Amino acid sequence: MSIQKQPRIGFIGTGTMAGIMLQAALNHGFLQPAQVLVTDKLPESAARFGVPVAASAAELAAQCDVIHLGVKPQDQPALLAALDLTDKLVISIAAGVTLTKLGLPRAVRLMPNLNSAAGQGITAICATEQVGEHELALVRDYCACFGSVVELPEEHFSAFLALAASGPAFVYQFIADMAAAGQQLGLAGDIALRIAAQCVLGSAALVQHSDAPPDELVRRVCSPGGTTIAGMQALAQHGFSNAVQQAVQAAAARDHELGAS
Repeated sequence: MSIQKQPRIGFIGTGTMAGIMLQAALNHGFLQPAQVLVTDKLPESAARFGVPVAASAAELAAQCDVIHLGVKPQDQPALLAALDLTDKLVISIAAGVTLTKLGLPRAVRLMPNLNSAAGQGITAICATEQVGEHELALVRDYCACFGSVVELPEEHFSAFLALAASGPAFVYQFIADMAAAGQQLGLAGDIALRIAAQCVLGSAALVQHSDAPPDELVRRVCSPGGTTIAGMQALAQHGFSNAVQQAVQAAAARDHELGAS
């Protein structure tokens, strides 16, 4: 069965990430409340969006064209065994649950990140061969409500997770450490945090909008014998680049482990 022009989308599980995605889609007008049906093991979680709530996952599946799975990876097998979703378009956001593990003909795997809460996320997409182009377009438009979209082969999802799903935590830590250093130099905590966060935001924006690669931008900031080169030398002495790369590698390796279990 093909999805209709305005399909009804059912959200099974409305936890942190699924809730962020649903709320963004509602805020952007991509979804109207009447198009949505939700269910969650916590009734208060399902009720907070102001959309219709189903009594059970089975009731939701019977009424919806698209099923958005927001349950934890360990809860998916039992849920999928209890539902017949063979004629549905199924969207899964569970880490480590491959399309093969889902075992459904028309499935799309999404991997969003927490920055979606600020409308600045990036979401990876892959899909089974049976998913039509119009269905992929629907998913792309949905993901655009909370950031940008990249379509990747599923074998690259571990790399994406390490960079984009785990990566924000590394960046948050960097901002926290920058702000802490600012406090040590006499700045008030809130001012130091504001400066550090804006520094990262502006630097990321310049990387995205400049033709120059990051290493060239580094060179432009580093005047010979100046303050920045002194800081860069300290970063090198303390293994900054190696630490960042090891963090990304460790996150990717853990995703491989979870996918194999």
